[in-house]
Amino acid sequence: MQMEQSLFKSTSTFLNNKLHQLLDNDFSVSKEQIKLLTPQPIKQRLSFLERTINSGIKVLVQLIPINNAGYPVNVRGTVKKIGDERYLIQSHNVSYIVGINQIRYIANI
Repeated sequence: MQMEQSLFKSTSTFLNNKLHQLLDNDFSVSKEQIKLLTPQPIKQRLSFLERTINSGIKVLVQLIPINNAGYPVNVRGTVKKIGDERYLIQSHNVSYIVGINQIRYIANI
C-alpha cells in the first residue's frame, strides 16, 4: 500500500514539473533558426500553386518576409488565390496573405 502511494506521489510530482516547464516556456520565440530551402524558379512556383489550388491539396510553403524585420517561416496548409498574384494560405487557425515574391519554396506534403 505504501509503495503504491509512493509511486503515485512521484508520478504526480514528475507530471507537475513537466507541466510547469511547458507553461514557463515562451514558444513565441523560435529557439532554432529555420533552414532556408533552395528557392524555386517563379515558373515552377506558379505552376505548382495553380495545381495546388485546383486540387485543394495541403502543401509546405516557405515564406520570406517583405522587409528585413521579419524572419522566414515554414507553413503547412491549403492555398487559395485571392487576386492577381495574391494568395491566402490557411494553416490551422492562422491565415497568411502573401504575394508570389514572398513564396520561396512550395511542396506537396
